[in-house]
Amino acid sequence: MKGFPKVIKTKSDLVNTFKLVQKKKLKKEDWLAAVEKLENQNWIMCPVIELSEDRKTVKIMFCAEVAAGQKIKNGAVYPTVQTVETVEVEKDTTEAENTATEGQEAATEGTTAAGQNNTISFTVLTLSKAVNIGTVTIGIPAAVTFYDRMGITEEEVEEMKGALA
Repeated sequence: MKGFPKVIKTKSDLVNTFKLVQKKKLKKEDWLAAVEKLENQNWIMCPVIELSEDRKTVKIMFCAEVAAGQKIKNGAVYPTVQTVETVEVEKDTTEAENTATEGQEAATEGTTAAGQNNTISFTVLTLSKAVNIGTVTIGIPAAVTFYDRMGITEEEVEEMKGALA
């Protein structure tokens, strides 16, 4: 990407670089790669903690942004979220951690048990169709897309991409 701007922050940056590609002053591949990086910002990539045998139930770390009815990204597959459930699990502590915690508790005598966080929250998603075999991450739609931030529509970006094809 030699000669290509390091950051595209605004609609005018995107349009100006597109015009430079049309004039053959920048490489088409560099512009398309930059747009792909921007489009990837539309997704919150969440590691998959556990996957059901039928691959339609996915457990991830707690994610407040996911809601029923949304489409998630899994490679070329975009299943719809049917249900969202938050599950809290007790932390699994080892003997060494327990010993260390006991020493800390003695030093901070007088704190209440309510102040201690001994649970981990997970989000369990039930999906309309199975995710890909070997899935390690899924994409949750971000609340604010790069289109919103830049003040450009997805259709405008698709038209520019189509003009370069």
